[in-house]
Amino acid sequence: MTRTQLIGLLSTIFLFVAIYFIFSFAEIEMTMLEVQKIFYFHISAAITVFLAFGVTCIFSILYLIKRGDTYDTIALVSTEIGIVFGVVVFTTGPIWARFAWNTWWNWEPRLTSALILWLTYIGYLILRSALAEEKKRIYSAVLGIIGFLNVPIVYFSVELWQGGLHPGTATKMNLPATMQTAWLISWLALTLLYLFLLMFRYRAEQMKLELGTIQYRQMNES
Repeated sequence: MTRTQLIGLLSTIFLFVAIYFIFSFAEIEMTMLEVQKIFYFHISAAITVFLAFGVTCIFSILYLIKRGDTYDTIALVSTEIGIVFGVVVFTTGPIWARFAWNTWWNWEPRLTSALILWLTYIGYLILRSALAEEKKRIYSAVLGIIGFLNVPIVYFSVELWQGGLHPGTATKMNLPATMQTAWLISWLALTLLYLFLLMFRYRAEQMKLELGTIQYRQMNES
C-alpha cells in the first residue's frame, strides 16, 4: 500500500468516525437544535482552506527562491483543493446562517474578507491559464503569497471590526466536551482528506508533465 492509499484509507475511516460522533455522540445544541451540526463541517472546512492556502504560500516562496517545478506544482494543486473546500464553506455557511440569523448572506467583515480570499485564489488559477509557462509560475507565486496575507484578516476580523454576526475565533469557543471531541475528529478527517487529495493531484500533475515530455521527445525524433 502506497502512502497516498494509506492517507486515503485513513481519511475515509475518520470521515465515517466523524459522522458518527457528530450525529450520535455530540449533544444537541438547545437553540439551533440539529441545524447546529453544520458547524462541524463548516468550521473544519474553513480551517482546511487556511491550511491549503498556507501551503500555497509556502511553496510559492520556495518556488521563487529555488525555481523548482515541484514547488510550483504543489502550490497549484493546494490552491485547487483550497478552492474546493471553500465551496464547502460557502455552501454550508448560508444554510447555517439562514436558521441562525434569518438571512442567507450578510456583508459582515468575516464573510466579506473570506469571499475576497476565495476569489483571490480563483484569480490565481485564472492568471495561470492566461500567461505563458514561465510567467504564469512567477506571477501566480507572487499572487499566492500576497493572497495569504488575507488569512489572518479573515481569522481575526470579528475582533478587528466589531458588530459582525460571527462569534469569536475558534480558540475562544466554549464547547461542551462532546461537541469539542466531535469537532476535533471532523477537523482531523478533513485535514487527512486534504492531504490525500494533495498527494493524489500532485501525482496526477507529475504524470501529466511526464507524458508531455515523452510526447515532445517523440515529436523531435520524428
